Amino acid sequence: AADWPTWRHDPGRSGTTTETLPKALKLAWSRQLAEPQPAWPEDPRIGFDFVPEPVVVGRTLFLSSTRTDSVTAYDTRTGQKKWRVFADGPVRFAPVVADGKVVFGSDDGCVYAVEAATGKALWTFRAAPAIRKVLGNDRLISVWPVRGGPVLDGHLIRFTAGVWPFEGAFLCAIDLATGQPSELSGPAAIGPQHAVRTLKDLTPQGYLALSDQKLYIPCGRAVAACLDLKTNQFRSHSYSTSNTTNYHVVAEGRWLFHGSIAYDTATKTTLGTRNHKPVTTPTTAYVGEAGQVVAYDLENPKKMTSKDRRGKQVTKTILPKLWAVPNSTIQKVPTGDAYKKFLAANPLSIDLAAGGRLYGHQGSVLFAVEPPAAAGTAGRVSWKTTVKGTIGSQIAADGRLFVTTRQGQLLCYAAEAGPGDVTEKLAGSQDLPRQRAAKILKAAGSSDGYGLVLGINDGSLIEALVRQSRLRLICVDPDKARIAALRRRLDRAGLYGHRVAAMAADPLTCGLPPYIANVVTTESLEWAGGPDNGPKLARLAFGCLRPYGGTLAMTIPGDDGATGFIQEVTTMKLPGARAQVADGLAVVRREGALPGSADWTHEYGDPSNSLMSQDQLVRAPLGVLWFGGPASDGSLFYNRHFWGPSMAVIDGRMILQGPGKLSAVDVYTGRILWQVPLVDDEIYRAGRRGNDFEKVLAGFHFLAVHDGIYLVHKGRILKIDPANGKQLAVFAPPMAGDTWGRIRVQGDLLIGTVHRKQGKRGTVPAELQVLDRKTGKLIWKHTAEMTIPLVAVSKNTLYCLDGIFEGLFKDWARRGLVPKSDPVRYLKAFDLKTGKPKWKYTTDLVVTWMNYSTENDVLMASNKKGMVAYRGSNGEELWRKYSEGKGFLGHPESYWDRVIVSGNRVIDQRGPGKAYNILTGEPILRRDPITGKDVPWEFTKSGHHCNYAIASPHLVTFRAASAGFTDVESGNTARLQGFRSGCRNSLIPANGVLNAPNFAHGCVCGYSLFTSLAFTHVPRAEMWSYSALKAPETSVKRLGVNLGAPGDRMSSDGTLWLDYPSVGGASPDVRITAKGPSRTFRQHSSLVTARDHDWVASSGVTGLQTLTIRLDKNAKTPRAYTVRLHFCEPENLKAGQRVFDVRLGGKSVLEEFDVVATTGVRRKAIVREFKKVSATTELTIDLVARTGIPILNGVEIVAED
Repeated sequence: AADWPTWRHDPGRSGTTTETLPKALKLAWSRQLAEPQPAWPEDPRIGFDFVPEPVVVGRTLFLSSTRTDSVTAYDTRTGQKKWRVFADGPVRFAPVVADGKVVFGSDDGCVYAVEAATGKALWTFRAAPAIRKVLGNDRLISVWPVRGGPVLDGHLIRFTAGVWPFEGAFLCAIDLATGQPSELSGPAAIGPQHAVRTLKDLTPQGYLALSDQKLYIPCGRAVAACLDLKTNQFRSHSYSTSNTTNYHVVAEGRWLFHGSIAYDTATKTTLGTRNHKPVTTPTTAYVGEAGQVVAYDLENPKKMTSKDRRGKQVTKTILPKLWAVPNSTIQKVPTGDAYKKFLAANPLSIDLAAGGRLYGHQGSVLFAVEPPAAAGTAGRVSWKTTVKGTIGSQIAADGRLFVTTRQGQLLCYAAEAGPGDVTEKLAGSQDLPRQRAAKILKAAGSSDGYGLVLGINDGSLIEALVRQSRLRLICVDPDKARIAALRRRLDRAGLYGHRVAAMAADPLTCGLPPYIANVVTTESLEWAGGPDNGPKLARLAFGCLRPYGGTLAMTIPGDDGATGFIQEVTTMKLPGARAQVADGLAVVRREGALPGSADWTHEYGDPSNSLMSQDQLVRAPLGVLWFGGPASDGSLFYNRHFWGPSMAVIDGRMILQGPGKLSAVDVYTGRILWQVPLVDDEIYRAGRRGNDFEKVLAGFHFLAVHDGIYLVHKGRILKIDPANGKQLAVFAPPMAGDTWGRIRVQGDLLIGTVHRKQGKRGTVPAELQVLDRKTGKLIWKHTAEMTIPLVAVSKNTLYCLDGIFEGLFKDWARRGLVPKSDPVRYLKAFDLKTGKPKWKYTTDLVVTWMNYSTENDVLMASNKKGMVAYRGSNGEELWRKYSEGKGFLGHPESYWDRVIVSGNRVIDQRGPGKAYNILTGEPILRRDPITGKDVPWEFTKSGHHCNYAIASPHLVTFRAASAGFTDVESGNTARLQGFRSGCRNSLIPANGVLNAPNFAHGCVCGYSLFTSLAFTHVPRAEMWSYSALKAPETSVKRLGVNLGAPGDRMSSDGTLWLDYPSVGGASPDVRITAKGPSRTFRQHSSLVTARDHDWVASSGVTGLQTLTIRLDKNAKTPRAYTVRLHFCEPENLKAGQRVFDVRLGGKSVLEEFDVVATTGVRRKAIVREFKKVSATTELTIDLVARTGIPILNGVEIVAED
């Protein structure tokens, strides 16, 4: 009997085995396992863990679990469990079994090896470069989960860790026997092959595949990366990823099969043959395609000429069809359009080839196909059976066929029928401290969300909390034995994994994320050194508590334990903390908002349309707080092309509108708080804006404030409770036939436009009404002289535009251009409380956008061709600019007319990204970090754009191909690679986090991830940028040269570090030349030890002989500079293996310099500073080899005078 030791049998993922199964198979046994909890249930294209994927060696089957965070061994003959081992996170990929070891990776960022026979732990390799945790795909996991499924390459296990390029993604190679990193000293021509290699701009997700010394790394929807192991270089290839690619990669010789794509790596040609998840041999590909089981010839591809949809002749390479078996021989199927629907719901799949037969499934039907006995004859279905559930995977080994379903069923088919179901009884509840649990839940005021248990005893309180609430508990304790016992206890009870997860770690240092917990408690304080370490415990717990009511509630030993603890907490003055003793418990509640955070209440931020968030906490660098989970589900969002309404963010809730529903999402965890139905009705959508073709008016106007969500639905205004989604009130339109349009809230007033039919004009915004928003009572109204399409509201004044505009709301048809308008147009201002007119002026500008600056009392009016600033109090024109917005790249409607009011500036995001003083119109200046001169502030962005920008005190957010932002202080633009933001801006700084819901839903492009996520400020995160700064024309005052870096970065001391070679985008490229047989390298900064500037030490150049940096091309006399040279050894070298001299401007400054001898270890940074270095037009750095080749990571130059 042959084994099946890895996913799809072998490193190439062929799905083919020499095992021969009996012709007639009968059910021998089955087990109902925990139903899978896949990472991305909303996206089948990255469904690598939709079903459990078994592997078999000998008479043991090994199966990983995404729900119970485990790998289990079963007897292949009986189905009985042999052993089970747990990880600290979901195990999403099938293990690799070799040399008596079972190797598997986990979302906890580690790869484990256990003894195949017993499950005994052998070794653990932590691939995650740090201990930081996040909520990822609805579970607490490492920022760097193992998402590149492991593949065996000789004695090496290759896999990847990390999914977000901006956090770091790594390709790892470790020794199967020891679990140690395997540094391969390759030929000098290809350099060292590092055990942990940083992947640039890749989001690895899927099983790695290996064929012909080429390692393929699937990246979900994106093109699979290919590393040539012979040259240690990535090979370039390209093919369409639009709705064709996924996590599934098969490598067979020259052929790469990715999703439905068949690609010839030798000729770099995409074939005209669709091959969805084929089973392969060196000569043949077997696939379920278009309602047939088809065999394709891999040896004799041929050319075929046909006409495309435009009638043009095109020639494609195809794989000849050898034979086919029609769907109708597998099961009875409908015909015509009904068959198309059936096939879409029940795709035909070939899963493996075993002993000359093919085995596949369709829906719940398993079948075997006998290939033709001779050329020209037909294949036939030789066996079939029906399974309860949806078949997901099947393998052949030990003379048996093993099948898994999406519902978590494991079935074994063999020559002889067996006992059938193999069951394990769940353990019943033991005596539980139910009263203690009830007191904790009562004190917390919450029985839902996430809970943290910091320190465990016997697990009884944990079980009681789970059984008495809907909490999902995360338990942390440094005692491994206690954690193991807790896992066994809760696993036997059927609670482990999805309701309770545990990890053996010190709670103080295990990297728990902030803001996640509704409830924090403890079973035991032994880990904290007892109750006397109150401040330490309180600070940790408080940091994890969710704002707006997260609660620490715990019993503290001793007569006055709780009282003493509360006294200590009170003296700490934690912001927003309310501490008390309640019912014998020490209770600390985190009340209100995070200090410095702000809400986002209206579609454009506030009633004044500022497009400006006041949140002070969201700043670069950024790191992930949570991603995925229920908040990513496509049902929450309109298709991105429909331009549905923006979100509101209020009191820790993100309010989202999608087809047929209104949802509230926890901004700190991505948990859905509530959902209410919202019947779609396109008739009542006055003033909404449509999609590409103006056919779909998606969603309804809405806003959210602390005590109410106001939403226009079927012409009325509904008031909804933000806490639970219940309807509180209804405000009818003024007259029958009227409908409310866009609405705003200022204080206790509700402001709305009333849309009314006006003859040939159709339904137009004909009236303004201001209501008491609590009672609906009319305060005042104003009837338009023409129409009122635009309104902006300050604390005391309502501003509006009165005129007639053709197609103003038809954004796509207008394409950002200035619409036709009647010759007379008015800007008007009214006292908000009384409706008394303040001023009224005609305007020559055809205004298509209007907003107001509260801080400066300035009303801005703009369109594609210009902008005008008015004094809000009296309508006086302050300044105007006739500057036509040129856009960047993308759908122009989104930003060609909109400007942002931000503090003392107007940010002109119409392209290019200028900024002006809001009172004078003069350009906002900034200091050029290289020359020290004042230059105009400007931002830029590159790549496809289709949304408008939003500002906050520290960031301007937008789409720039992927998600992107500009750091306001530095003017540098950075990318958040791996996902794209929506066609309406979905990057909203509010409530202390950068909210990024999945507004790109519906896109079929090859971006790797389509998900919801949130970011917080993470000071040590990487941030690579580009900018609109120009190359210096005067002398350099301060400059950093970051060798081998992927982009620029501004340091906290004001030095702009430029990437060299320049690869990261637009940059003020200083003239730099390098000589010598140099090679750049780069690692992620998290792999480097440095006091600061780890992002400089993480990249560099080896083999460099001379580096020349121009300082001032016109200089006649020398000047003095301070020069800092940055060094860090990336390779596994010993002292004495890399020794060199350094000269600055021809003068020796370092002799026989040895980085490893100086630092004592590899990957530890060291900086050497030299003052009064004399240079005139340029600085020359010479590196002279003594032993090995020199290395240099970065150079910082600062003028001394």
